[in-house]
Amino acid sequence: MAKNKMKLKIKPQKRVRNKSVELSDSDKFKSVLYTLIGVLVFIGVVYGLILLMEKGGLFEEGYTKPASEATEISSEYISIGTVFTRNMNEYYVLFDDFSGLKSDSYVSYLASKSNLKVYKVDMSKPENKSFSSETSNPKAKRSNELKINGITLVRVKNGKIVNYIETSSKIEEYLSK
Repeated sequence: MAKNKMKLKIKPQKRVRNKSVELSDSDKFKSVLYTLIGVLVFIGVVYGLILLMEKGGLFEEGYTKPASEATEISSEYISIGTVFTRNMNEYYVLFDDFSGLKSDSYVSYLASKSNLKVYKVDMSKPENKSFSSETSNPKAKRSNELKINGITLVRVKNGKIVNYIETSSKIEEYLSK
């Protein structure tokens, strides 16, 4: 009796898959055509976005690393920090802007004809520009105390300034003695 009143649940049959689906030639052609159109549309959209980004300036060059300048080792040109540390007892140091037409070539020529060694300090170089000043300091004892105002010739003897001559005309007069 209990069996008759009891309701049994019967599971529905699982979905049956068709393992062999045959496509007609027209269905295969449509599938290939849809795939090809989808790929072409995707490529067109990407190309259009790239053109828009280029017009918007996204691909312009921004920061460029500055080119580092090569270090030159010269026995004629020295940095301003080594003015008092030369291994000679007596020498001249000519301070001028040797970067172009601003330099006084006649003064350089006269200095080269002297009997003392002449070192040149190019005041146009970045490491020497901080020593350019409106006022000069002829009593400097160390290189960090130097202040150069235009073309200047300094005679150094035993690490001390002996003569400090400014302006081209005074230097020419001093060297032609």
